[in-house]
This record gives sequence, C-alpha cells and structure tokens, in this order.
Amino acid sequence: MNALSYLKYPSWTLWHFLITPRLALRNTRIILAAFWRTTIVGRRAIRVLRLHSQDCTARWMPQRWSVSRRGRYIWRVAQQQWARWIIKRAGLAVRTVGYERVDWAQPHIIVVNHQSTIDALMIIALIPNGRLVAKKEILRYPFIGPAARFGGQIIVDRQDHASGQNMKAIRQGMAEWSRCNLIFFPEGTRTLTGQVGDFRLGAFAIAQELGLPIVPVAISGAFEALPKGSLLRLRQNPAIRVEIGEEIAIDGPRRRDVKRLGYKVRRTIINMMEGR
Repeated sequence: MNALSYLKYPSWTLWHFLITPRLALRNTRIILAAFWRTTIVGRRAIRVLRLHSQDCTARWMPQRWSVSRRGRYIWRVAQQQWARWIIKRAGLAVRTVGYERVDWAQPHIIVVNHQSTIDALMIIALIPNGRLVAKKEILRYPFIGPAARFGGQIIVDRQDHASGQNMKAIRQGMAEWSRCNLIFFPEGTRTLTGQVGDFRLGAFAIAQELGLPIVPVAISGAFEALPKGSLLRLRQNPAIRVEIGEEIAIDGPRRRDVKRLGYKVRRTIINMMEGR
C-alpha cells in the first residue's frame, strides 16, 4: 500500500486518524515528505537515464550508457539521495550486523526475507552495487517505475510460474550486467504473520547456473515496525536489525540441489533472526 491509499481506502485512513490521531498525523507527514523526496530525486534521475538511453533522439547525440552503467547510476542515486534520506526522516533505527563478512568487490546473489514495505529501503541503503529483481507491479508507481525500467533493474511477473519468461529475463539481465549484487525477496510478497514464508526457487537456480555465491540477509523488527497494510501504522522509533550472513558457495560440478539449497538458505535466515 502506498500514498494513494488515502484515496483508495478512505474509511481505513479515517479509522487510523480516529484511533491514533497523533501517530496518523506524524506518519502522514513522513509519507508526504517521502513522496516529495521521491518526486525530486526521481525526476532528475529519470531525466539523466532517458538522456543516456539507447532510445534517446536528442540531436546532439549524448553518450549512450550501457545497462551496467545505468544500473550503477540509479543504484547510487537511490542509495545516497533517496533510501537513506527516507530512513532518517522516518526515524528508523537500523542496526546492521555482518557487513564485513562479504567481499563486496565480487558479484553475489542476495537473498532477503520480506517483512515490510520498508525492507527495500534498508536493502537499497545497505547493499553496494545492488540490483533488484522486482515484481512488475512496481512499474505502476510514479518515478519508481520508470527509474527501475530505465535503470537496469530486472522486472518479473510473480504470477507467471510456467512460461519461463521470468528466468529468461533474469538470464538476459545478468548477461548485460553480470558484476552486480542481484537481490531477491524469494517469498514473493510480505509476510502476514511475521514468520518467514516458503521460498520460490528462482534465486537458487540462477545462483547454480551462474556459479555465484549466495549471501543470506535476515531482517527482523520490520514487521513489528510496519506490518502489511496502511503506512499510517508505522511505529515510532522502531528497532530493526539487518544481519548479513556468511557467503554460501556454489561448488564445482556437483552443485547443490536447488530445493536443498533453498531450504539451507531459508534455515540460515531463520536462525539469524532467532539469534543463533
């Protein structure tokens, strides 16, 4: 749910203002500030991306950027000028553990559990040289959608399990920009209970195919801060923990079975969430 929920769910919005007026007013200010920031940063970044895209028709022929250069540009902008700004403005206290465990100069498959709308902000703010595998619904969002499309992010249809188009899109994307940290939320959607859901196997099949190590990332506290539903429910000063696990290598000719690999990574994330 986004800022448009004010129009789409007026009764829900009114309910929050009646029950918790101070919290609802505070969060409304945060939402409006985030929307303003998205507009300012997004418009400028999209203008740059379009100017350097392969489809640009400007007469003075600006330099055409590769997919990898566009991806690095939009990630740097989103990280430094957008995600970190919103996290600070929203008062999110994010504690990071294990960043030093990973050699960030190398490409990886990043696998993250999905607790809340704010997960993506924290991952963008934290992971260097990142690239999202995002559901196609993101294209409907103003500024974020065009930034993802022109900025080299990989868009998939989470309802399409049979045609193989999602895997084809990921393979093509990695062929165009291979030295990135490709980020998956393998549950496919946010949890409704706070528990880690079943993992879809695309991330692990790609890791096997490309021989890239997997980095498990466990987010805890985000569900309590903002469960699935209205953004007006964001708690004040929530404590959120993001732990980055040890790299899981994809070894040699006898690579791990995809299902077993998915189970291992899921179990690792759950153990990190439980402090084991």
